[in-house]
Amino acid sequence: ILGFSTPTGRLSMMAFVLNALTCALGLLYFIRRGKQCLDFTATVHFFHLLGCWIYNSHFPSTLTWWLVHIVCTALMAAIGEYLCMRIELREIPLNSAPKSNV
Repeated sequence: ILGFSTPTGRLSMMAFVLNALTCALGLLYFIRRGKQCLDFTATVHFFHLLGCWIYNSHFPSTLTWWLVHIVCTALMAAIGEYLCMRIELREIPLNSAPKSNV
């Protein structure tokens, strides 16, 4: 189904890219660590590979399938790490509570 020549193929590829973007937001809310984003991204895509392999009863061998998933893995990891690093690098407020006079 994945391919550049048919409208359904382009729509499927766009769905994979949008899924990678929403999963990057999931990394921000559930993982919250920039160093762990690549690990969780690789794990999710590995389980997807296993699921596709079991469902289709053969290992995915088309070039477009691999290209789409490599691009989606890179997008998810890079955007997820960027978002997590923005949260990690925020300033820590030091004057949040007023001091009491003793």
